Amino acid sequence: MAALATSWLLWGAAAEAQVTAEPSAIVFPDPAKFARGLYTEGELGAVAFFGPAGRDVAPGFAVGTRVGYDLFRWLAVQAHFLGSTHSVRGDSPQAGQLLQTYQAIAEGKLTIRFGQTSLFAEGGAGLERLSTNVLYTLMLERYRIGFTAGGGGLDYHSLSRHFSVGVRGDYFWLREISGSQDLMVTTYLRYTF
Repeated sequence: MAALATSWLLWGAAAEAQVTAEPSAIVFPDPAKFARGLYTEGELGAVAFFGPAGRDVAPGFAVGTRVGYDLFRWLAVQAHFLGSTHSVRGDSPQAGQLLQTYQAIAEGKLTIRFGQTSLFAEGGAGLERLSTNVLYTLMLERYRIGFTAGGGGLDYHSLSRHFSVGVRGDYFWLREISGSQDLMVTTYLRYTF
């Protein structure tokens, strides 16, 4: 039995490896395999006012979210919600008072992809509301309708097919506050289902 097992092992063919090079530690994901469809984003940043409201309202901290859907790899529709906190500046009796702004905007988004990186432009229309009437006492309005005249940013997709991070800036024209504007600059984390 031992002689038979030994002869069988000796007559076996030598094993040959098929490895021709060391495996690369860098993995390049295929952008075609990135998840698309329904997505959510959480964002942090700042909002600054310009025009008549900019004289009286200091820049403030902002927190927001977006919910959207990729119709194509280059086109998406999204709903954007953002809240920010500001203080009134100057030497008026209202100086130092806090106010919050709440924005709700319906947007369209165009995207150009370069591997894991993409550039995008977005725009839409929305509504912004103040938590206080302090701007009304400064001869400005409490409710305002606006139009996102321009916005865009840079997105970097991680090696996960679901996650990406980015930075964006959006310009919001405030029609009912004496032609004031605000500028939002945020960073975000995106998850695509």
